[in-house]
Amino acid sequence: MHGKRENLIEQLNQFAGLTMHINMVHNMQFMQEHDLSFTHLNSLLFIHRAGCTNINCLADHLGVTKAAVSQMVDRLVESDLISREEDPLDRRSKLICLSKDGEGLVQKAFLTRRRWVPDLAASLTKAQEEQACQIFEIMNEKLKEIQEGLDPEISRNHL
Repeated sequence: MHGKRENLIEQLNQFAGLTMHINMVHNMQFMQEHDLSFTHLNSLLFIHRAGCTNINCLADHLGVTKAAVSQMVDRLVESDLISREEDPLDRRSKLICLSKDGEGLVQKAFLTRRRWVPDLAASLTKAQEEQACQIFEIMNEKLKEIQEGLDPEISRNHL
């Protein structure tokens, strides 16, 4: 019995590692195609989740100085991926929001990251498809339970 659990853990670790690697390769290709650094893409995704944010929040999220974020924001504004808008709650402060082009790029990044999934699904036989659906329904429910137990502050602000 103990050997079966160890085999399951090994298979899950392999699956997690392979999917992470494939996703990262697709992310790297996407960043190269769109002349983005990891920090740029990370920032765009953070702004997307936040709706809009400010320099302080983005600097905290990235773990860098406000000056570094300001320079990066300038580049993203010049690239028409984000905009600076007056904060209605504090006229001295500026909100950083995705532009229409920035939102489109983020949506394209999401699609790119999942590009390999239809190929994997198409490679399965009908019997394998049925098995995979049954297993992934269970696994997704279990992963949601794990996700609910994660620190919401970290999940919301840093991923």
